Amino acid sequence: MKKVLVLSLFVSGVALASGGGEGHDSMMLIWKTINTLILLGALIYIIKRWGVPFFENRRNSIVSMVEEAKRAKEESEKALKDAEAKLEDAKMKFNETLKIAEETAKKEREAALNEAREIAERIKAQAKETIEIEIKRGENELRRYAVRKALEISEKIIKEKVNPEVEKEIIKKTLKALS
Repeated sequence: MKKVLVLSLFVSGVALASGGGEGHDSMMLIWKTINTLILLGALIYIIKRWGVPFFENRRNSIVSMVEEAKRAKEESEKALKDAEAKLEDAKMKFNETLKIAEETAKKEREAALNEAREIAERIKAQAKETIEIEIKRGENELRRYAVRKALEISEKIIKEKVNPEVEKEIIKKTLKALS
């Protein structure tokens, strides 16, 4: 209903404003004022009907975008802090692992050196034993050789110096001494 009224006032205002005689100047001014008021009313109606909700929706969407951006910023800052904490934790774990690896390597190196020293000592001890055994074996062989040579030489000397009669006497004395 309001639309029909506004439209009819608008049309009649335009008709009166366009027609006219000279005596109607004051009347023209009234109609121009009415037309202006109608135009302003129509503008206010249009702005209230579509403009205000549009700008309200726009303002609400901007507010929600700002709030969402704030939340996203807070979440990003939180994620950054978490990532920094994880990075720091990873650095600490890396340093601890590196220390443990260095200590383990040092211990293993020392253990390997100690084992090598022990093996070297065992080899030296075995070599000493082998040398002592070989020396004793050599000494025994030398003694046997010396005894054989001494027996050979003494037999030779005895054969040269002893005659059969002296031999018989030595055998008799030896037998008497043994009995």
